[in-house]
Amino acid sequence: MEYRIEHDSLGEVKVPAERLWGAQTQRSLENFPIGGDRMPREIIRAFAVLKKAAAMTNRDLGRLDERRCKLIEEVCDEILAGKLDAEFPLSV
Repeated sequence: MEYRIEHDSLGEVKVPAERLWGAQTQRSLENFPIGGDRMPREIIRAFAVLKKAAAMTNRDLGRLDERRCKLIEEVCDEILAGKLDAEFPLSV
């Protein structure tokens, strides 16, 4: 398996290269292997709807450029389509 090095306030941590999460999620997975209940997908998708709406509003207000807005919209659409479900691994 390939890894990349991510950094946080505790230093370096190895994260699987194919994963989109960062250092804090990786540390949580390694240090708190508790429970099997995951965040309900409906909640994750609801956050994606909110994030997309916030990006569009901030673009309209001139606080977010078009390129960044489009990137956020695209990722939110991928979340809504269920394409990134594996990127939300933490237990609740």
